[in-house]
Amino acid sequence: MSSKTKVVIIDDDEKSIEKLSEILSDYPDLEVTGSAKTCKSGKDLVSEIKPDLLFLDIELPDGNGLDYIKQVKQIHPDAYIVMFTGFFQKYDSSTFQKEEDDYMLKPIDELELNKVIKRYRRHRLLANSGQMKVNNIQPATTKNGEVFSATTYTNELRVMRLCDIGYFRYSMRRKVWEVALVDHSFVQLKRGTSANDILQYSPQFVQTHQSYIVNMHYLLLIGTTTCRLFSPFDDDELPIGRTYGRDLRHRFQEI
Repeated sequence: MSSKTKVVIIDDDEKSIEKLSEILSDYPDLEVTGSAKTCKSGKDLVSEIKPDLLFLDIELPDGNGLDYIKQVKQIHPDAYIVMFTGFFQKYDSSTFQKEEDDYMLKPIDELELNKVIKRYRRHRLLANSGQMKVNNIQPATTKNGEVFSATTYTNELRVMRLCDIGYFRYSMRRKVWEVALVDHSFVQLKRGTSANDILQYSPQFVQTHQSYIVNMHYLLLIGTTTCRLFSPFDDDELPIGRTYGRDLRHRFQEI
């Protein structure tokens, strides 16, 4: 019996299925075992194959993929579901992070897909070891939902889950704010993005220093001049500016 991850793709665009299948073929531990173009045929396929990893398009000819997730979970509750769409702007960002495990934008970016695969592998490893997912932190409900969408330094739209953001830091070299993510990567935001812009996005973002903003869900310990974070940011020590210390401690006590 194959130990490879069984992958199913449900998308009404044949070219998208072919492209995604081609990219996934480069991963030796993954195997695309089937594809479908409608909710109905996808339901039958999921029931038959019981995929480990399911890529599900939002807009399908016979229904909405977001509504279809609950049916998938009833058939196969262990499936790791990745929603993807080329029409993100048609949906309020609060649409996401309900039942799905992850999401992507189309056309598929190989670097972004690689991050999704890494998150899936991490999820599977923790599930197999009987541990809870590290990313089960429940982000705050904000006017922008549970994702952080922003324009990057290269003028691209980037969507990040709040629970994947540890902190923000200001790069003096580039003169931009950077987002620190759970996979230890940094995303540079568009020049002109201010600390106030970031702070207004979610009440969980609190400034610790003129050059640092922390996601309170990861805040572990507040010292006199620095603060420490939970894993996977436990190697990072953020400075605390004199101006921001009192508010930071007050917000920490409210958690």
